[in-house]
Amino acid sequence: MRPETIEFADKMPVRAFVRSVEYHPYHWHDALEIVQVLEGSVNISLGDDELLLHKNDLAVVNMDELHRLAKSRQDNKILVMQIDAGFCRQLLGNRYLFLYCCSHYHEAKAPEKYKKLKEHVALLIKALNEKSHADRNKNIENILTATLHYLTYNFDFLRWGYGTAAFDEKQVERLRQLAERIVEGCSQTVRLKELAAEVDISLHHLSHDIKDKFGATFQELLYYSRIEYAAKLLLSTNRRIVDIAMECGFSDPKYLIKHFKRNFQCTPSQFRKAHQANDKNLAAQPKYQDYPLAEADKYYMHVP
Repeated sequence: MRPETIEFADKMPVRAFVRSVEYHPYHWHDALEIVQVLEGSVNISLGDDELLLHKNDLAVVNMDELHRLAKSRQDNKILVMQIDAGFCRQLLGNRYLFLYCCSHYHEAKAPEKYKKLKEHVALLIKALNEKSHADRNKNIENILTATLHYLTYNFDFLRWGYGTAAFDEKQVERLRQLAERIVEGCSQTVRLKELAAEVDISLHHLSHDIKDKFGATFQELLYYSRIEYAAKLLLSTNRRIVDIAMECGFSDPKYLIKHFKRNFQCTPSQFRKAHQANDKNLAAQPKYQDYPLAEADKYYMHVP
């Protein structure tokens, strides 16, 4: 099924597992996911971005972010940790959150940030493996809370962007308002001039801020948000391309096709043909081998 439904057992807001992945097709889910490579390497697609993660690399998959995993030339063993979105929202609030956290991108520029995050993950794994802890659930929740607070401050894209110098909080708040409107703008007209008036700055100033922070223009960000939504509709429905284009805010299917090709290097029809499947076929596509979670403990024992 798309979106994928994740069940959390024993009233715990987190679950973790270790597996060797051959293939897991495009999917998304209402959970925050941390992926860390314990052995070998694995290909990961985050939205339209294709990456090769090596041993020790770590990446965060945001809530409802389109992604897939595939085996590289090497065998792999990866840790996957999934955190309940309801727990995240209760802890952090319902405001727009997008974490830019992938060691492939910029661990070399911020090694201490990633080292600390990996330490948080190691503590969580240890707590999940301690079946006999007197207050196991509370201990796990406390560590998880600390991990999420660390993640959201140190890897919030609206605070750090692609770099390592944080923007001031006033600018972060302005960008958060903008991001929320972009996400909401899939099926409606969103104009930068109106947003500038809402945050009480000039159109030129806001336009410069956006380009400086995101490395893309407002229009490019808006189009990508619509394209990712279109990709999900292509995978999860049989609706006509023209209807999907209209729902995603494109006045003509040719504009959907143009921007879809720019991001996914194929047309919407080609993407659907390559990746859509009925529930039975989709259930048969993921190919992996699971291992005990204790395998991750062995890995962390050898990590300095």
